[in-house]
Parts: sequence; C-alpha cells; structure tokens
Amino acid sequence: MFVFGRNQWLKKGEIFSLVFGLFSRFSVTEVRVNDGAACQQCAVECRGSDGNCIDCYPCFQRANDREINLRPPDGGLGRNEPVTDDLLALVVLMLGTVTFDGFSATPAWDDFRRFSVDLMGAGGGDVLNSLVLADTLGVLLVPVGFLLVYLLFARFMARYAKGRAGALEIARIFGFSLIPIALAYNIAHFINLLLIQGQLIIPLSSDPFSFGWDLFGTVDYSLNLTIINPRVLWFLSVALIVLGHVLAVYLAHLAAVRTFGDRVTVMKGQYPMLTLMVVYTVISLWIIAQPIIE
Repeated sequence: MFVFGRNQWLKKGEIFSLVFGLFSRFSVTEVRVNDGAACQQCAVECRGSDGNCIDCYPCFQRANDREINLRPPDGGLGRNEPVTDDLLALVVLMLGTVTFDGFSATPAWDDFRRFSVDLMGAGGGDVLNSLVLADTLGVLLVPVGFLLVYLLFARFMARYAKGRAGALEIARIFGFSLIPIALAYNIAHFINLLLIQGQLIIPLSSDPFSFGWDLFGTVDYSLNLTIINPRVLWFLSVALIVLGHVLAVYLAHLAAVRTFGDRVTVMKGQYPMLTLMVVYTVISLWIIAQPIIE
C-alpha cells in the first residue's frame, strides 16, 4: 500500500477487497459519478466499456456531480465492462478452491488420501507427508483444472463469435457470469458452519476480552447443534445452488447478446457455457449430498 498507494492497492492487490468487491456487485445500491474531471484524476481504470464510472469511491469522493442509485440485485454484474486476466483468474480460483474444500470432505477424497498413503507411505513427519502432499496437490490442481476446462469451453464459444473475439477474450467476457455460482456455492457450503459456529458470538458478546465478565448473562451459552433440520439445510443448499446457476445463465445470455449479435448465433453460442454450468451444477449437488468425512 505504501508503494502503490491506497486506492491502487485496494483495487488491485488486497485479496479481501477484491473478493468482497466482486460479491458486492449483488448490492441493490450503487454510486455513480457523472463528473468526467473526477475520473481523470483516478489512479485506476474506473470507467467501463459504456463510459460509466460506477462504484469507484475515490472518484465519488472527489466528484461534484454524483449519484447514489438503486439497481436490481444482479445489476452490478450485467454491466458491459472489461474483465482483466487477473480478475478472471480470481473468479475461477474462488470457484475451484471452495469446490475442492467441499470435495475434500467426501469419502471419494478420503479414499484418494488412503491411496496416496499406500502408494508413498505415511512417513515424512507432521509437516510434510503423503496426506499433506495429496491435499496440497488438490488445492493447487483443482483451480488450474477449472481454468483449463473453462478456457476449453471458451474456445468452443469463440467459434460462434465470427472473428469478433478469440477464446481468451470470450473467457473474459463471460467471466462475471461465474460469480453467482461462486457466491451461491460459498453460502451453501458454509451455511452450516455459520449457523453452528456463529452461535459463539452469543457467549463472546458477554465476555469479549476473556476478563471473566458476563455482561448479558450469556457466557455459559452452549451451542445448539440442532438449530436447523438437516433436511431443511439440504433443500436450502440445493435452492441456493440452483438459484446461483439460474442467475449465471441469465448473465451469460446478456454477455452473449452483446458478443454474438444475431439471435441464432446468440442461442448457439450459449450452448457450451450452458453445458459447462449444468455439469458444474451436477458436481456441486453431488458434493453437498455426500456424507462429511472429518
């Protein structure tokens, strides 16, 4: 931050700002700058392909002509704005890592870990052994595999672009359509953790500094492990995943309309992305249906 400046660092380098900045595109509010002079002083590329400066807070602070508007929940993702390679990689990384986190708790991955022990032995100490190696390879290779598969399907879609864009450009154009899937699966994957571990805020609120306080009489609160019925949790997770994929298909359709032009090509050009999303939906539902292996 000291080297690049606060705004540049938060916009390009600070991982939590980047991730939550992507998720904030679901916000029903936006800040818009109509003062072009304010954007000329901006240290980052704040204007989209349509020339609008939206959700750039440094510009918003400087501008004289500015607005706070309401928008649809997915309005921040449907804008026609350039997606850089690093931002595309981050979106795919978000998908790949949370998918592996879920898959790593399934019996299938447990069988693979046992296989790695049989193959390489269990030696090596607590820091580096066959189990750690298997998990490390998984967390590294799964996102890479996701990216390669996505680029492959982008290559299929590029055939319908008729020279307007190559495979990598198509991958960038459709990159933001993956964000609803990433958000939905993150919520579905961690909602149980939130409901169970989130209850710790109740005793902690009475003694936040471990001084022996009991400000609200809740310091002895015990976690309610049955706060939500497993059947209800399952249907809620399924609904979230399906909703995320429906939004993703809608955003992909908007991107296809902007990219492919005529109606027939738009429909055909969406088939590869639709296929990819259906496959990922099936994988996601399969993962959350598996028993958890600790």
